[in-house]
Amino acid sequence: MMNKFFGAVGALAVLSALPAAAQSRTPWQMHNGNEVTASNPRGLVQFNCAPSRHGDICEYNVSSIPAASDPDWAAAPNGETIAFDIPSRVCQAPVSCMAYGDFTYFQSFVSVPSNVQVTTFTIAFNGMDDGSRVTIFNSHHPGGLVIPGSYVYLGGSGTANLASYVVPGEINRVVITQVDDCCSENRLHSAAVVLNGEVVDSACQTPADCDDGNSCTTDVCNTDGTCTSALLACVGGEECNGNPNVTSGSNDMSTSACTPGSGGPTLVVNGDLNMTLECGETTWTDPDAQAYDADCSSIPVHHYNSGHDAYGPGPATCAEGLYHVQYIAWNAMGQTVSAVRAVTVNDTKPPRFALKGPTHMVHQCGSQWAEPGWTAFDTCYGDITPEVQWTGFPNGWVEGVYTVNYTLTDSGGNSAPSLTRTVEVVNCPW
Repeated sequence: MMNKFFGAVGALAVLSALPAAAQSRTPWQMHNGNEVTASNPRGLVQFNCAPSRHGDICEYNVSSIPAASDPDWAAAPNGETIAFDIPSRVCQAPVSCMAYGDFTYFQSFVSVPSNVQVTTFTIAFNGMDDGSRVTIFNSHHPGGLVIPGSYVYLGGSGTANLASYVVPGEINRVVITQVDDCCSENRLHSAAVVLNGEVVDSACQTPADCDDGNSCTTDVCNTDGTCTSALLACVGGEECNGNPNVTSGSNDMSTSACTPGSGGPTLVVNGDLNMTLECGETTWTDPDAQAYDADCSSIPVHHYNSGHDAYGPGPATCAEGLYHVQYIAWNAMGQTVSAVRAVTVNDTKPPRFALKGPTHMVHQCGSQWAEPGWTAFDTCYGDITPEVQWTGFPNGWVEGVYTVNYTLTDSGGNSAPSLTRTVEVVNCPW
């Protein structure tokens, strides 16, 4: 889980700077705040102080940072920059300026390698209204740390240097609490995590960000910003990673199965003549066959489509179908004996299926709801994300609770358990 911290790694040579890829972070997530409730759908909270400036420190006394694992965290409009911009809800407060606050929260998990000496760590802002505060969570500060330099006021460009509060060798949770305290705008266009003078890129946002250059893996961007690359048995009918999906069975030439004086050659086929393999999972192993002449002396067996001959690649374990493997032997007199093995490749297992983003979302009324997406992988067919079907589309301009249903059936007819997401549209001004 991304909200758990990495333990310190053994001592390594200290480097004052590494390439940007050495440290990473998850894409920005957004939360409308615990202040949003059924009785307070706009999430407006009255200050318990008299602010002397926009984004005054005392305004945050009435804010409450949601837990890292809270299900209402959702993707920010832009995972790299935040790009938050909505009409001010403070216009609906009894006093429209410097008396009520509307808090919006953003979080990112910053991975700092243990061999990085953190000399500078700042959050740079652009297009912010009315103020922001940065809180850092890690093993040294499990309850969250805020210092005077964590506050950025209207017109400010970023925090003070917070390097001494960042712990290398861990994932440091960074939370921005953004406050709108006056009826004008409610926005935070850009927030950049800057470590040792370099902007820390976010983790994956699409499967393309996870491309490992290996065509034999299906690259998946997980909901926590991490990548996984599941090995495929084959791609386009070609075996993967140089590991053939065909192996040879026993070629034991024991004559115990032969009876002398049978009058012609004898063919003994190992294993069942009718075999079934699980598509994408089971490796095709040719059980092989042996042949003997009338005197029980061994004679060569010729294979056709076994994977060990020039007459076919063998059963394709990544494609459903019926495949035939033939064995033929003949003696010096031209007497022939043969057998055919039928190999059925079936897909009987359902695909793996998961939603991106939370299963319960709160959407601010007045804009179109954006589907966070999903991941879908089948051991037989690989990435089948486009095969997902979904019904129910939340109306971003009408308050209510909407249910979106997702179903997935692979080409083999196997269905994954259906999934649902609820979307709560709130704060319509009309």
